[in-house]
Amino acid sequence: MKVTRNVIYIVLALCLFTHLPATADEALNIKNNELDQRIIALEKLVESLILENKKPIFPINNSTSSTQLSNNKQQQLNQKKIAEHSVQLKKVNDISEQAEMAIYSYEDLSEEISNNINIAGYADVEYRGYNDPNKNEEFRIHHLSLFFTKQFDNNIKFFSEIEYEDAPKFEGASDGSGNSKVSSGKIFVEALNFDWNYSQHFNMRLGRFFTPAGIWSEDHYPPFVTTQERPLHIRKIFPQLVDGILVFGSTEIVQNHFFNYTTFLGNGESEANSSGKTDLNSSKGVGFKGDYSAPWLDDFILGFTLYQDNNDSSVNVNETINAKKFAYGYHVKLRQNDFTFQGEYSKGTLDFEKSLENYKTEGYYAQLVYKLDQWGLGYRYDVFNEKDITIEEITRNSLFVNYHVNEHFTIKGEYHHDSNKALLKNDYGFYVLSITGYLGK
Repeated sequence: MKVTRNVIYIVLALCLFTHLPATADEALNIKNNELDQRIIALEKLVESLILENKKPIFPINNSTSSTQLSNNKQQQLNQKKIAEHSVQLKKVNDISEQAEMAIYSYEDLSEEISNNINIAGYADVEYRGYNDPNKNEEFRIHHLSLFFTKQFDNNIKFFSEIEYEDAPKFEGASDGSGNSKVSSGKIFVEALNFDWNYSQHFNMRLGRFFTPAGIWSEDHYPPFVTTQERPLHIRKIFPQLVDGILVFGSTEIVQNHFFNYTTFLGNGESEANSSGKTDLNSSKGVGFKGDYSAPWLDDFILGFTLYQDNNDSSVNVNETINAKKFAYGYHVKLRQNDFTFQGEYSKGTLDFEKSLENYKTEGYYAQLVYKLDQWGLGYRYDVFNEKDITIEEITRNSLFVNYHVNEHFTIKGEYHHDSNKALLKNDYGFYVLSITGYLGK
């Protein structure tokens, strides 16, 4: 029986699944060569023995010469060796059949796993200190966020994020009242949506998603951003989340020049809207984000965001006063070699029924990061004006350093100093030391 090279690879696959780690490429090559040489030598030996055994066998009698007796004995010995090596070849064949079964089982298992829901996420722990004598230094179990994703087919995908913030604990009273005796932290469904990916130019998302506004609003996960503290104006001009529908896509304007767009329609901006059930302000928020990317640097992105809500209630949640809100912003990200510059500017206008109550809110930041091997060193200048008057303006200067142990685990140190123009507010600084880890592959 001739053993083909396919058997070699099947046997090799069995050895890989049962004995070798998936990443042991060098050991895999050695094993491959050993099996290859062994089976080729075995084939040649059996073939030579078969050819040798085809020589005529002379009957043993009184006239048989010593040479004939020697040939007869040699042929018997050859037959014995053929039988032994045939047994070895049968064992190899049996192993190949087992390997085929193992491969089929592995493929079935892989298909089953790919059809199951995948779990990932991130976690971070902090130590915070303040130069304000009224605040204590503290450890903070800041986030544990779990991502659940499922790919139904090539076009439909599910994603959700459940965030556990500040190590939540809830304990009910033992009197049967249903009241909470102890509670802390927060559990919140930050995202839950279905994607339908039709083409590069047109795709849809339905559910809850982070507001497509600038850069930080969507790309905010601690393992991948420079600081634990987000820029001052983020989530204060554009809403954090949207419950609604989103359409997004990309088109190539000219070669290697792309325009990416995102437009959405969702429940109006309201703190109560986080229930995920109803639009309590009976309005809809609409928005559009556009990005232009060019090949002039390693990264070159310019973009803008527009947002409008005709009945915003987030600024006066406990009152019946609503406002028409219009917000816009610009963002830029430039990267060349080890330097990355990132900045955002946003401005919002709120118009109330009484024009005297109208005001504008404004914020911007500029950030520069230098990457040195596994280190990241940076500075950010940050300004936020909540009520469009000088005394409400806050300026923050931030210095930070990151050490990337690997692509999923980062150690951070950052210092922030806030300067307040309000006479009754003191300037103060604080620092944050943290470890962050991405819990996916």
